Amino acid sequence: FALSARPSMENSHIILLFVSSAVSFGIGRAFMHSRGKKRRREAALAAARQAQLLRERPPEPPSSNKAKRKRQLQQQSRNADGR
Repeated sequence: FALSARPSMENSHIILLFVSSAVSFGIGRAFMHSRGKKRRREAALAAARQAQLLRERPPEPPSSNKAKRKRQLQQQSRNADGR
């Protein structure tokens, strides 16, 4: 068997292969970009919802532990100053 007996690809086949792979790559990148964008947006919304829930939760009842009660009062005063 001689090496020249193997069928070689014609230029049109090579060009078609190159174009189809470039189109496939482009479509894949566009799809992954839009999917990542959607995930980032959903994560940002979830973080905003979580932050809102943390802000709206009812305050803890005063603790009987003296050190913890002191921390709670300091935290309340910091929250009041930050608003």
